[in-house]
Amino acid sequence: MKKLFEYKNFNQLSEQELLEMANVTYKTTGIENVVLWIGPNPEYHGKRIKVSNLPNKFTGSNCFTLTIPKFEIVGKVDETFITTKVLDKIKEFVALNYQIISDYSDYLISTEDLIENLKKVE
Repeated sequence: MKKLFEYKNFNQLSEQELLEMANVTYKTTGIENVVLWIGPNPEYHGKRIKVSNLPNKFTGSNCFTLTIPKFEIVGKVDETFITTKVLDKIKEFVALNYQIISDYSDYLISTEDLIENLKKVE
C-alpha cells in the first residue's frame, strides 16, 4: 500500500508552525497555568490544538496534540500537570470555541479575530 504522507513528531513543532500559531493563556482561556497553541491545519492532518506540558510556558518541544472535535490525544501528557480535571477544562474551552478555532484553522479569520472572539471557561 502506498503511503500518502508521513507523520512527523507530534510532540514538536516546526519553526514555520510556531510562527503561524497563536498561543493563548489563562487571560484568554480561563484555565490556570495552561498554554494552548491554536493554528492553521497543515494539510497532512486534521484540526488540532497543542497543549504545553509546562506551566505558563510553551517551548514547542514539550507538548501534546489534542485533535478536534474528537479530543484524541497524540503524544505524551505530563499527568502531574495536565490532570484529568485540567484536561476536561481544556476540552470545555475547545468545545465552547470550536467554531472560532475551526475558522482560524481554515484561514477564514485573522489571529486578531481569533483572540478577540474566544470565550473563557469558568
